[in-house]
Amino acid sequence: MNQEPSIIELEHTIGFSGKIPKSVHVHSNGEDFLYISGACIVVTNLMNPHKQHFLRGHDNQISCLALSNNGLLVASGQIGDNSDVIIWDFEKKKPKFRLSEHDYEVVVVQFSHNDQLLFSCGNAQDKKLFVWDTSNGYIVASCIIFPEKITTMRWGGYAKDIKLRDTAKYQFATAGNKQICLWKLDSKTGQIEHEFINTGSVIREYKCLEYSKNREDYLFAGTTSGDFLCFQIKNKLLICVITVAALGVQSIQAININHIIVGCGNGQVNLYKTNDNQIDSVASTQLFGSVNSISCMVSGQETMCATDKGFIYRVRNDNLQKVLHCENHTDSVLFLAYPPGISDKFASCSEDGSIRLWNIEQDYLVVSRCFASNAGHPLCLTHNDEIVLSGWQDGKIRMFNSENGNLIWQIDNAHKGGVQSICLGKNLKFFCSGGLEGEVRVWEMRSREMISHLKEHTHKVSKVKLIGDQDAHVLSSSKDRACKFIYYSFLIFLLVLCWDLKNEKRINAHIQRMGGINSFDTTQDHQIAITTGQDRQITYWNLNQSNPTKIIHTSKDNKADDECMCLHLSNNGKYFATGGSQQVVKIWEFSTGKLVGEGKGHSGTINTVCFSFDDKQIISGGCDGNIFVWNIFD
Repeated sequence: MNQEPSIIELEHTIGFSGKIPKSVHVHSNGEDFLYISGACIVVTNLMNPHKQHFLRGHDNQISCLALSNNGLLVASGQIGDNSDVIIWDFEKKKPKFRLSEHDYEVVVVQFSHNDQLLFSCGNAQDKKLFVWDTSNGYIVASCIIFPEKITTMRWGGYAKDIKLRDTAKYQFATAGNKQICLWKLDSKTGQIEHEFINTGSVIREYKCLEYSKNREDYLFAGTTSGDFLCFQIKNKLLICVITVAALGVQSIQAININHIIVGCGNGQVNLYKTNDNQIDSVASTQLFGSVNSISCMVSGQETMCATDKGFIYRVRNDNLQKVLHCENHTDSVLFLAYPPGISDKFASCSEDGSIRLWNIEQDYLVVSRCFASNAGHPLCLTHNDEIVLSGWQDGKIRMFNSENGNLIWQIDNAHKGGVQSICLGKNLKFFCSGGLEGEVRVWEMRSREMISHLKEHTHKVSKVKLIGDQDAHVLSSSKDRACKFIYYSFLIFLLVLCWDLKNEKRINAHIQRMGGINSFDTTQDHQIAITTGQDRQITYWNLNQSNPTKIIHTSKDNKADDECMCLHLSNNGKYFATGGSQQVVKIWEFSTGKLVGEGKGHSGTINTVCFSFDDKQIISGGCDGNIFVWNIFD
């Protein structure tokens, strides 16, 4: 288990943290755009989605992202115990400075207009504001955050003197706690001055700020009330309040000297013209999801708009005509599956409430998507080229059309507490489901009637699998535990049960000590099963015997904590893949139990792995909301 990884290579990643403000930035080279994906920054070519680079240096969710105006530097901050700010060298794709002064969470990072300074501030617990020198990583100025929290920030240009001439002082604006504050910074002395803007009777919670393109005329402030305020910079006066749309103004971007684009929580995007203290609406369009990020392309002709639903659009600046550029999951990916006999398409389900069907050959295009209102989120699925069969958090089983994502039918009250696992028989006449309370149920496809109810598990059924030529048997695993109090500790037993469906009886039980079974798989002849779970081990079983035939540890260091959450055996039976809490996809040789490859890239626990039908690729999904496509070299 000490050999170097050799047979796995990252091909592509899908995933976007769209709920974070300003999580997408178009690079000034006109070729790339950057976005947050869990604890990773992804740099993707605008024309070729296969051309990706990854900036990895954070150990928790990235909470803010900024790109310098010249495109040479990238800055990012994260949440958690190690709430560092990292300044990246874009060309080298490596960290340049790591700034470790914040605690809890970094809320905002932003480069100054000349890229010489970087602003960062923490959340209400951190209460710290810093300005950094981007040439050496040193602190230029710092203070305790006032007001108590800052939700958004924008740099202006240089502050003006009484004759409206540039001074050596920088200016920037912050918003939070229903107040807007203007700051002046002397970068040579580190002295900071601030004053609040008087908004009179207009009291708002602010979501975003933006200066006009010349940084001299106006300051715009988007609010949770669905309007934005416009201030004249030279005299700090509120000149107008423009009502836009419901669910708040989430983002504002100045695209030229007298035009701004405004994105709203209801998906509406508006184009406004500013002239002589007057603001007029020019055009409007509708996107899917809250528009949390707007970034103008260097050409000035297009803008990239991203939503909290994972959709990234290219929008023309003159008339707001839109084209969907890509889409992603925005929350934990729970399950992935290829259809039988197909290697260029797969399906995914996520805690963001969606099921998506992807086509690898068409640049990872989503060919259809499935949603259900007021159903929670999907927990599991199985599918072929015609239908998607899925289990949901609300306890219902739903079937969708694979081509258009339309709901075909649903079974109400299939399992109390949620349908945790589901599988489809080879003959397509039956399907099997497992529930939160330990039930295993078999259903007739045509009538959708329950034909078998098997109850011996006492905890969540983690997986079910129909086996045998006629789907006559089902294998189920669970996190059951029978406890005995010995030496002030628990002795825990876990079960893999094999059922005879014809007679509705259990044929065999395989008991694993110390921890729940999270996943299993079987060989093609259904003679051998491998299980993995909370015991941090991989166990081989002969289904005709009650005791395990082989046990291997999931970590090189047996003391390391790597709980495997998922396991899948290749179709040729040569390898199996696992993923879990160490956030690494591991490839094992089935016959020897030898670790032959590791795929690193996820920034959260891996929930699901799956081999393609031709065994040339593996897909993995995790709590970071990412789907990784890996190439396998045999």
